[in-house]
Amino acid sequence: MSGPSHEFAHKLDMLDGAADGTPPLLDRAEYRDWVLTCSREYLRLKHDTEKGMKSFLNAYGATNEAEFFAVATEQFFDQPRLMIKHAPDLYRVLQEYYRQDPSERVYRNNCTNRKE
Repeated sequence: MSGPSHEFAHKLDMLDGAADGTPPLLDRAEYRDWVLTCSREYLRLKHDTEKGMKSFLNAYGATNEAEFFAVATEQFFDQPRLMIKHAPDLYRVLQEYYRQDPSERVYRNNCTNRKE
């Protein structure tokens, strides 16, 4: 549950002095998009967890917003295509924040592996 990307997300989250699930962002528009998207997905995970429903995100992310960011970061890097399928807006805000697209890496690796 708690790999390097999870712990790294906590460090990024605390750069502004608070472990609240929102790392420092560039501007108001990015903050607005982040809060709307992440709050919606956090509440969805929390609801699903409380109802005993399965989610593509680890239920530990429903603990609080800081854990949600860390769990979402893990999913973003470890299983990006699953996140794109289930929460494309969440994938997009994380892609903008981290300035990379792990699904492309997965796609390239899958194409390379098929040729062998």
